[in-house]
Amino acid sequence: MDKRKIKFVDAGDYERKALAILRVTGNLRLVGETGVGKTTFVHYLCDKYNWKLYEYALTSDTSRWDLLAQDVLEKGTTKVREGIVALWLKDNDFDKYDAIVLYLDEFNYADPSVLSLTNSLADFRKSIFIPELQTTLYRSEKHYIIISYNPSEVSGYTGTFKINIAQLRRFEGLVMDWLPRHKEVNYLVQESSKKYYNEITKLVDFAQQTRENYRKGSLSFPITTGNLLNYVRLLMAGLEMDDILEIVLSFYPEDEKDIIRTLWGVKP
Repeated sequence: MDKRKIKFVDAGDYERKALAILRVTGNLRLVGETGVGKTTFVHYLCDKYNWKLYEYALTSDTSRWDLLAQDVLEKGTTKVREGIVALWLKDNDFDKYDAIVLYLDEFNYADPSVLSLTNSLADFRKSIFIPELQTTLYRSEKHYIIISYNPSEVSGYTGTFKINIAQLRRFEGLVMDWLPRHKEVNYLVQESSKKYYNEITKLVDFAQQTRENYRKGSLSFPITTGNLLNYVRLLMAGLEMDDILEIVLSFYPEDEKDIIRTLWGVKP
């Protein structure tokens, strides 16, 4: 059975720009709100261009050691197992793949030790010395690095840090956004049926209003294209629009539920 192709609606000409950046610099930075499709975009590129993907979602607790090597307990003995960055650098399977990609998501959660690691890999040095393993690993021109993160100025992303100039100058960036209304409607219709066109247009208009309110700070969560796709599939499975509203309301704290009802068109 053929592997299912990953779908990505490229409303911002991101693919053309990303390919140019990666082929020239090897380092790509994706910035955008939650749900705009940053991770989907990375998987789409890897799927389309036959790139092998190493993926890691950073947290505030992720350390340099977590990425380079890990202590594991085997049969009562502590052993060192190589981390994702070491595995990525040592992977030279270019007979099978056209590139080897390291994708670090949630990059503005990274602590200074992680930043120093990516700095040496992303600039002219293209190498890292691992004292714990007593080895130096080198990065080839076909080892791409992609980082992504949410805008640091949005207060909802607790625990994040602003990306400093050292990282910015090493990674050429693209700012991604949610789909325009007509493209989002068309995508959802294609994924379901014209039978649901009226419901889809209402859902998309509602979602776009939640995004505007989210950006203004009056809502803690935006309804994303992924959410909308789930809602359309639930309609196809027999749920009603009132059921969808109930599901949407479950995302939000009590002091935001009246805003959601108003945006939906229901009097609080």
